Amino acid sequence: MRPPHAALVAAVETATKEHQPYLEISACEPVTIVEGIFVLSGPEGPFDQFEVRIEVGPKYPSSEPRVFETAGRIPRTIERHVYDDGSCCLVVWEQWLAVAKDTSFSSFLEGPLKQFLLSQVIFEQTKKWRFGERPHGTAGMIEAYAEILGVKPKKTEILSRLELLAHPWPKGHWLCPCGSGRIIRKCHREELWSLHQRIPPGLAKQMLRKLGVAFEIDAKNGILRRRLAKAKKRNLNSVVDAALPLRNGQG
Repeated sequence: MRPPHAALVAAVETATKEHQPYLEISACEPVTIVEGIFVLSGPEGPFDQFEVRIEVGPKYPSSEPRVFETAGRIPRTIERHVYDDGSCCLVVWEQWLAVAKDTSFSSFLEGPLKQFLLSQVIFEQTKKWRFGERPHGTAGMIEAYAEILGVKPKKTEILSRLELLAHPWPKGHWLCPCGSGRIIRKCHREELWSLHQRIPPGLAKQMLRKLGVAFEIDAKNGILRRRLAKAKKRNLNSVVDAALPLRNGQG
């Protein structure tokens, strides 16, 4: 019986055979898993390679593939853009979906994944990120979303535009999100229409969900940091109080 996402499995198989023949599908239900050697090549032929595992969900390209470097060559540190579980931070996925002309699995292999591995090779040699790097976590997401939307990297500006783009098409009599106080049809109508073409409602909603999760995590981490700071201060005060008699010669 063919898997419900047979077309995706076939596309993954075709892409690997064409671009990375040393990658093979090892499983396809419910997640398509691709494993093997990813070869980096230049004009003069192959020059490096990585052992990888790629997990492609059935909702690709809406859902981002998870990529793991499996030979232990890349340290599992956020400074090398690898999370504790070994998954690689390739790109801000929604930004790629918004700007890429082709979001097929072939384009993923030749785009985000190839650039990530190439940047790792260059970093090993130069200790510099040739293609630049974004801040980690929520800050990097906000920076990327701001670039897509053409606004300042401020939470309020990003949220106001995404909330508007999440609708099938914003009504002309709604207030423009730029803050001018004018209605859309008399303000940034053309710019918003262009954005709506690149960021359809489904993608805008996905971006809002990811931001919501990120903000919630940041809030929880902030609460934890404040609690730890208070506990540290209490413990330090207790240690100081206990040491005072000794300092005063009362021990």
